[in-house]
This record gives sequence, structure tokens and C-alpha cells, in this order.
Amino acid sequence: MRIAIIGASGWVGGAIAAEAILRGHEATAISRDPSRLKDLQGLTVATADLRQAASIKRAIAGHDAVVAAVVDRAAGNTAVIPQAARTLLRVLPKAHVKRLIFAGGGGSLEVAPGKRFVDAPEFPAQYRSEALAQAEALQALRSSSSEVDWTYVSPPPVDFLPGDKTGSYRVQGGDSVLNDENGQSKVSVADFASAIIDELESPRFIGQRFTVAY
Repeated sequence: MRIAIIGASGWVGGAIAAEAILRGHEATAISRDPSRLKDLQGLTVATADLRQAASIKRAIAGHDAVVAAVVDRAAGNTAVIPQAARTLLRVLPKAHVKRLIFAGGGGSLEVAPGKRFVDAPEFPAQYRSEALAQAEALQALRSSSSEVDWTYVSPPPVDFLPGDKTGSYRVQGGDSVLNDENGQSKVSVADFASAIIDELESPRFIGQRFTVAY
């Protein structure tokens, strides 16, 4: 499978690229600054900017799927996250790419029916803007009439951790936090990336959100 990965220079995107290559897929890392990309054997690099739809169209053309792991914390411009979702919904059909996976946030997961963690008083203030932007991206996907087969993937809302792949994670569709028997929700970035490639290889959540946890 040919997979274009937007944001492969980041923590999450880099893990997704590594997992794709490990499984024998052809991965293209798309970035505004290719010099920031990790040196992964077998990784093709393409330069493109989400603010320029034509450049994204050129970069993703000929791929089977696009995975987007979009953050812009350094610049403080969280608006780029929902803008990316809207741009990709427009551009993918023009590039004849059907499949999109959006690696999103966990802050908008519900800790109780109708109660998002991002709206709780204890939610860390420094992450609220990004969490709300990720929630807006999800809404953009859900409200779109685009022909794109999209999936939005959320990590746990708090314990999204460094660590190796265990392969023992669980997945759950919908908006609720996925807790274990002790009421905890956590996963490593490597297992999160593995769940995303699993979804590309064997789709279960087209047109849906799902979350990943142990």
C-alpha cells in the first residue's frame, strides 16, 4: 500500500511512518520542512504545505491512503488542525485518493455521556486550545458530504505515552473513553501507530471515530 503521511516529522507521525515501513508499505513523508524528517530507511520525502492545496494534491497523487498527524504547537496556531481536515476533504477526491485517517486528539472524548474531558474544570488549560481544534476537525469530518472514506483516531485523553509496541491494545468506536478494569486509559505512541496501520489494512471504522487504549 502507498501511504502518504502528513506530519511525519512529529512524534506521532514519525511513529506511524516507522510502523508503515516495518510492515512493508511504501510510505511518503510530507512536510513543509523535509530537513526535520527522521532518517527512516525506505521513507520517501515530499515537500508540501497544507496551506497550499495544490502542493498537497501533487504530493498525495498516486497514493492509496493519506494519514494526517497535524500539530503546530511551536507556532501556537492550532487553527491549522481543523483547516487541515477541511483541506484534505476537498483535495483527496481531486487527487483520486479515497482513504483518509486523521490522527486526532483525545480531549474531546467523553468521560461520561455527553461530558467531554476538554470541558471539565480539571482539563489542563495549556492544552485546551489544541483539544478544541481537534474536536473541530472531527466535526468537519462528520459534517462533510465529501466522498472521502475518513476515519478519526483518538488516543487516551491523558496517558498517551512514549514506549514500544506491545500489540495488546484494544480499539473502540464512538466518543467514549476506553478504560481498563482499573478505570485507566493509556497507550504508547507505538501501539497507537500500529492501530492506525491496522485500520488501513483492515478497515473497521470508515466514517467513524475510534479510540485506542490498553
